[in-house]
Amino acid sequence: MLLVVDAGNTNVKFGVFRGETLILQWRLRMEPERTADEYVSLLYPLFAQAGLAFSDITGIVLASVVPAATPSLLRLARHAFGRDPLHVTGRTDLGLRVAYDPPDAVGADRLVDAAAAVHQYGAPCLVIDFGTATTFNAIAAPGPNSGGGGLPVYLGGAICLGIGVSLEALFARAAKIPPVELARPPRAIGGNTIHALQSGIVHGYAALVTGMVTRFRAEMDAPHCPVVATGGHAALIAHETDCITAVEPLLTLEGLRLVYARHHRAVP
Repeated sequence: MLLVVDAGNTNVKFGVFRGETLILQWRLRMEPERTADEYVSLLYPLFAQAGLAFSDITGIVLASVVPAATPSLLRLARHAFGRDPLHVTGRTDLGLRVAYDPPDAVGADRLVDAAAAVHQYGAPCLVIDFGTATTFNAIAAPGPNSGGGGLPVYLGGAICLGIGVSLEALFARAAKIPPVELARPPRAIGGNTIHALQSGIVHGYAALVTGMVTRFRAEMDAPHCPVVATGGHAALIAHETDCITAVEPLLTLEGLRLVYARHHRAVP
């Protein structure tokens, strides 16, 4: 079985694949100072509850955007599971040419998402990840001048505040703004503070997505390329715009599996 680890700014997500099937997944809050031993104490009962042992894991792949947390996760793989993990970076062979400057500066999760989207939808395509940051990612089709040896090209994209971060900042800085449930408002023009906040976030981010997708497609000369959304708020925002082709909640975990398979030819 394969253990995939997606270490993000807010959470660390663990998934277990048997072949191509995701059979289990867990989410732990990201605490950069957490040690490998602490990860063991948290994961061991989760594995036991699922009827699994650490020894059932025969491969591990890790993508981390939190440098302070990466050493502990690597030690977890090597010492608790006894496996040398595939650590995904901007220089890992993902089946893409990375045109970002420098390649190591792009988040590993963005590249993994791109690899998964290309596998499922082809290139050119766009990927939007609604996480701690909302990221837009553009992948071009292979071209005669791409220099990628026939590989799709990860061009880069855009980074803006995530929905959760935006709300937290607003609540912290505006004394009369109450915490609200993040949900679709009844209309764009909010008749009270709660609906006005919901409209600003939901309709505002939908407008952001529509505008950015329009600009990206124009720059890529790909007016109908698919747009794949992932992350915690993807479904909510996708409902408010017609430019998102598909919502894939497990895109990053699936991408990690694909990257591992590319390097090992099979998933254990």
